[in-house]
Amino acid sequence: MKFSKSTELAIHGLWMLANRRPGLLLVSEMADAQHVSQSYLAKVFQKLARKGLVRSTRGKRGGFTLAREPDKIALSEVVQAIEANEPLYECMDSGRGCGSRADCLLRDAFKEAEQALYAVLARTSLADLMQCARDDERIPWML
Repeated sequence: MKFSKSTELAIHGLWMLANRRPGLLLVSEMADAQHVSQSYLAKVFQKLARKGLVRSTRGKRGGFTLAREPDKIALSEVVQAIEANEPLYECMDSGRGCGSRADCLLRDAFKEAEQALYAVLARTSLADLMQCARDDERIPWML
């Protein structure tokens, strides 16, 4: 199971915003720190804004800020905002003529694994990531 690059960029960007609270960050600042294009990261942050995870402010002194406190933002919300609830495993049974659709052990195993993954992500907050970084003194993407 692998999440998209957009999900990783979203998590890292939120981490940067959390460390700048209550200040704002420009997409250009976050994009430079993550070595990614501004337009790509802007699309990622538009998705986060639509899901209520960040707020954007327009204008000369504009930028992005967290819409909620870091302890109120679960990683599962971030993943779902970016991945749009796409299943992590998609059976190709129709293309292979598989007749085990009703009782497929493989599909059931992946569904259970996905549920377990999201349960862990649901109980892990952005604040947890920040605390872990402080504890380890490995603070990435400092601006």
